[in-house]
Amino acid sequence: MNKQIFIKWLKINILFFMGAFIVALLLALLFPDTMLGFVRSWGAYGNSVSPTVLEPTSKTGLFVNILTRTSFTTILYFIASLFFLAPLIAIISGTFYSLGFMSAIDHFVKGEIWYPLWSSPVLISIEVSFILLTITFASALGTEIFGVKPERKEIMDFWKKNWKKLFPEQKRNWCVVFKENKKELILFSVVILALLLFGAWFEVWGY
Repeated sequence: MNKQIFIKWLKINILFFMGAFIVALLLALLFPDTMLGFVRSWGAYGNSVSPTVLEPTSKTGLFVNILTRTSFTTILYFIASLFFLAPLIAIISGTFYSLGFMSAIDHFVKGEIWYPLWSSPVLISIEVSFILLTITFASALGTEIFGVKPERKEIMDFWKKNWKKLFPEQKRNWCVVFKENKKELILFSVVILALLLFGAWFEVWGY
């Protein structure tokens, strides 16, 4: 895998994530009732940012529940990012975690949470780490498969040509690309699995 391509995708994804995070944060400060109302409407999704007591009666059950959910989401993000949807995922994630963090602060001020406030930014950092790593790695693989560089024009041209197609035309067979990057895929899988396990452990037993 080309390290420069990986770094370019990482910079793009961080830029979109931070941009969305800051904008959402400012909007939450300016219009708290409206913006935090979105968070309340999401209901259970807020548990990804602000740990709460969920339905499983045991902590082990809760751990499995969280690990299953985050693993499934990570797989979806990986597949979507192969087709260069990473910037969109970064924007959605940035908005979600920004509002989730503001919601945690709001609940803390009102005395509505039992867990320490510092746990929310720690959990956010863990989840954002494996999201950014996943979508960046998948985007770098997508570059090798479809021959699309991490540049605005090339990404837009790719979608203009392929948005109606179920399977865009490959410049190189994806099996060949995956085989060539076997070592990187193994390392990526180990790191992501470690982050997923740590995130689920922290949410259940970390504080």
